[in-house]
Amino acid sequence: MSAEKLKPTKAQGRSAPSQTVPSPPPARPITPPLFRKIDWLTFGVTALLVFIGYYLTLAPDLTLEDSGELATGSFYAGVPHPPGYPVWTLFTWLFTVLAPVSNIAWRVALASAVAGALACGLIALVASRGSSMILEGIEEFKTIDRRWENALCVLAGYVAGMLIGFNGFMWSQAVIVEVYPFSLLSFVGVLACLLRWIYAPHQMRYLYWAMFLFGVCFTNHMTLIVAAMGIEVAIAAAQPRLGRDLFLGNSIIFLTGLMAKANSMLPGFENNKPLFAIYIVIGAGSIAAWAWMAVMTMKKYEDWVALGRDMLMCVAVVYLAFLVAVVSGVIHVSDSSLLFLAHLAGFGALVIFSIPSLTSKRGSPADPLATWRNVVLGLTALYILTLFSTAVGKTPWFNKSLWPDCGCSARGFIFTCRWPP
Repeated sequence: MSAEKLKPTKAQGRSAPSQTVPSPPPARPITPPLFRKIDWLTFGVTALLVFIGYYLTLAPDLTLEDSGELATGSFYAGVPHPPGYPVWTLFTWLFTVLAPVSNIAWRVALASAVAGALACGLIALVASRGSSMILEGIEEFKTIDRRWENALCVLAGYVAGMLIGFNGFMWSQAVIVEVYPFSLLSFVGVLACLLRWIYAPHQMRYLYWAMFLFGVCFTNHMTLIVAAMGIEVAIAAAQPRLGRDLFLGNSIIFLTGLMAKANSMLPGFENNKPLFAIYIVIGAGSIAAWAWMAVMTMKKYEDWVALGRDMLMCVAVVYLAFLVAVVSGVIHVSDSSLLFLAHLAGFGALVIFSIPSLTSKRGSPADPLATWRNVVLGLTALYILTLFSTAVGKTPWFNKSLWPDCGCSARGFIFTCRWPP
């Protein structure tokens, strides 16, 4: 009797009820940290020793050149000379508040010492981990004892950080009121985040942090823009598709700059022939790199669709900038046929680029962001239509003067003011 109860249901003339077992969600890959404890130890020791050296040699008061101006800007959290150094000003202002000793110039110099020491510590961190990667890539060193490997990494990182920290230029700038130590800190932060992203390319947040810090670099010193090409090459080496898109953006900017120069809108190139030659080399190299990487990476139909989408987006962005320039009076186009072609190409690119976003099924009716997405799209369309109609002169109401006495006017949603009138 017990054996009959154990028989399957199908043998008794009934079919077993079908039960669908939900499959478990795929587990996220666990990525071990890139920097080890020994690397962070190298960072701490190097930063501490460099800071002690800077602290003992701090300038007691104001020095020459921009010291007085920068110290005043830090004290008031104000804006020094261009580019204004907004992040540096906020950083040093904290030291004028949190370090209630000595004078303002000494406190700002203390901020320079802290930024310089942290920059040297980051250099030691990256050099220590990079040394381990180099040892792991050499066949003869793969069987080396772990203690000897750690010792070599610590030594390499310590020497790299100390060499940068106590060379003549860095030491002289890190003990006075100056912006260069903080510039180095932000740039080394870019390299550290970029290395972390290359280690795990699926963790895009480190790439975003690298780009954010690179933007901070521009607020400290504009010459750091020369590192942009090296960063793009590193990104292309890690993710060729993303590098291809970056080189496409470079090519669009390059061609736009050539058109601006042809219309005498970039006088800096006219007076600086070597700079224009470098611009040509970088632009032509970007076009060649994009073409080569497009051939190497675009193997599927979806890749060509993505390329068309990116090109439409670039044309749409350039067109919007063109509309803003026309409405603001920066560009004056006298050839009506050229203006018509620009409107046709730009507005067509906007429409074609927006169709997939409007027809996609990513946002379901239950999606709380669907309504806000439609509102944003509607406001964007209204703004674009206003710019377009104002640029072609069909909405004279938006071109009326607001306050004739002061010279303020509104063109589309672009407000201009000239004082005195």
